[in-house]
Amino acid sequence: MKKHALRSRLSLLLSLLLCLSLFCIPSSAAGEISVYLDGNRLSFDQPPVAMNGRVLVPVRAIFEALGAQVEWHQDTQTVTAQKGDTLVVMVLGNSRFARDVNGVQEYFQLDQPPIGLNGRTLVPVRAVSEAFDCDVQWDGAAQQVTITSNRWVRGSNAATNGCFYNGVFYYAFIYQPYIYAYDGQTTRTYAAGGTPAGIVVSRNKIYYINKSNQTITAIDMASGERETVFARLSQISDFSICGQNMVIIGSDGKTQTAYRLDLATGSAQAIYTRPEVSGLIAEKGSQFALWRNYLFVVESFSPLLSGDSSCKIRAIDVNTGTCRDLLNLTGTVTPIGLKDSSYTRRFSNVAAKFDQDNAYFNLGFSSCTDTGSSSPVPFREYYQIDLDTLALSESSQAEFDRVSDLATPRTGEWIYGSNGSGVYRTNVGTGITETLLSGSHYYYIANDGQWVVALRAESRGAATPTATIGYKYAELTVMDPQGNHLRTINSYTSGSDTSDPAGELDVNGLPQMSCAVCGGDGRVTCPYCRGTGQGQSIYVLGMETPQSCTYCGGTGERICSGCNGSGARSPRR
Repeated sequence: MKKHALRSRLSLLLSLLLCLSLFCIPSSAAGEISVYLDGNRLSFDQPPVAMNGRVLVPVRAIFEALGAQVEWHQDTQTVTAQKGDTLVVMVLGNSRFARDVNGVQEYFQLDQPPIGLNGRTLVPVRAVSEAFDCDVQWDGAAQQVTITSNRWVRGSNAATNGCFYNGVFYYAFIYQPYIYAYDGQTTRTYAAGGTPAGIVVSRNKIYYINKSNQTITAIDMASGERETVFARLSQISDFSICGQNMVIIGSDGKTQTAYRLDLATGSAQAIYTRPEVSGLIAEKGSQFALWRNYLFVVESFSPLLSGDSSCKIRAIDVNTGTCRDLLNLTGTVTPIGLKDSSYTRRFSNVAAKFDQDNAYFNLGFSSCTDTGSSSPVPFREYYQIDLDTLALSESSQAEFDRVSDLATPRTGEWIYGSNGSGVYRTNVGTGITETLLSGSHYYYIANDGQWVVALRAESRGAATPTATIGYKYAELTVMDPQGNHLRTINSYTSGSDTSDPAGELDVNGLPQMSCAVCGGDGRVTCPYCRGTGQGQSIYVLGMETPQSCTYCGGTGERICSGCNGSGARSPRR
């Protein structure tokens, strides 16, 4: 946004606010109040306070955590916050604050004005909700504020998948039908009704992919009761949650599909579909990224022997389902002999970064002039997309490297990860990397600023635990952000096939009647291929090419229509 336009908007908002300015004397507050943003606890140099029945939070720390640029204007005792096209203006002691979105002004009345305390400006937590359209909840018994922004939260499908939410670590060992919740001292165990993956916690429910029947299942954290919330795809690969919206990505037979699920109403709408082109294809599938209200899709197609190749970037509005093509790069595949071909552009991979205003794509390609004698030559192209207008422009590697990716979780100035030699953390400012744990069988899982979770595990096969039949052993540990105070919170051995969670409270077996159609499995034999997973073969250059069944995607199974994949008998009505 241009500076003179910003000054004009700021001047207009201030002129209407300052005339209503009031003087406020801060009163004392007691009790430790914790604040969580998207499940992560925030730290403050000035703690939140309770005043006149309202919770006040440090405005700079909250707004900067939401991605806004915050400035303090001493002459007018005013704080401004700029995030994209949204400008928020608050005046110390004034019970009204203003918001300007693309030149449209709104004014909000607060029953507790902002105050100054120990050199910091504190505002009612309700102002956070109204300023940047966040959902804010207050738990008086726990003295806890939970803020949910418009950020998409996606679960992990790592060797042990898990996530932090409001100071509790939720996780699952692969091939075990349980989800564990560890609060630092005790562990609560939930029966998952199948093999869970991709855990996301939102609004007092645990959501996950039930890999046993390819559904999205939710567990109520208070009661342990579970329900199937989505069962429309034969194969679910990923899902993400933002507020009351969930986007599920997967396939049904050979059709790739993305659905938007309204968690409040349970209604689901297909917002993206890509029928796979028949024949021999070098690159199969689409790659996805979610940011703000867009599902970005990178589609690629390249014939093996002859024809045109293509690579598209498409933006699908999650709320409306409308699709817009932003980029379409083409290439040529030319046959050389019976089995080889040369090509000018063949897609290989993509990386994406996001800030508040733009999306950045790093596309990898290769070219080959003579496959019989030379290797493919890799090259990369960079593009920037304005998130307000969806205008696309060419970019550079230097600009892509400079972008601080808001989609990558960080704790303060540190990003945590693991490689083949252990668990480490890297300072985003200096680039210095520190090793926290050394060992070839360590995996980084998650962190929330208070703990770092790591898994020490070895698979039964030669590959990673997720790619084989499970663990020889697994040990889940937590430590502080500096790598100290290491302790075990759960362990697993293949000999006993059981876990030993620290401080376990209970295991909710949730006994229920099995579905009479599938016997409780949630899946039935595909009636089209009779469980073989094989479809009708096609012929290319006179050679028979086997194909998977288009109805079950080659799995040989379909979701049971009697229980919609839950495995439980429906109650009589």
